[in-house]
Amino acid sequence: MKKKRQHPFFRYLIFAVEILLLWLLQSTPKLMPSVLGATPFLLLAAALSFSVNVDAVPAVVLGAVCGVPADISAFGTVGFFSVATVLVCYAQATVVGTYFNRNALTCSVFSAGSAAAVLFVYWLLFRVFAGYPECGLLLWTHYLPRALYTAVCFLPLYFFNRWIVKHL
Repeated sequence: MKKKRQHPFFRYLIFAVEILLLWLLQSTPKLMPSVLGATPFLLLAAALSFSVNVDAVPAVVLGAVCGVPADISAFGTVGFFSVATVLVCYAQATVVGTYFNRNALTCSVFSAGSAAAVLFVYWLLFRVFAGYPECGLLLWTHYLPRALYTAVCFLPLYFFNRWIVKHL
């Protein structure tokens, strides 16, 4: 049987276009429907879907590529989301690739926990330590629904990226 030739250039080109489109979707106001007052963090969902479908080094690079536009959209500078997505993508690619089978259920559960962890640390650093009033209410009404919505958006991205990795 003839070995299928892999085309990593086209794979990463598709990933780059996907990141650009998701950034546009995430950054455009009123384009994504709001559930419980929260919109999904599509770039984090994309970074997590990349990290379960590729090895650790490409996961780190793709995590950084997803984190930079997220930071630019949120703060105007590069910072928290770049570092957080790199760390989470490395951890997820290493743990899922080493200890678990890469199936939809395992990757979804791990990605939901990773999304919740990133948004919880963001809430802790930029809301609680900054002294915002009623931080607990903000966690329950904004950040936890956003983490759940991000976890739901992970699944279609997971299957799309899994198909790309298998066929290109």
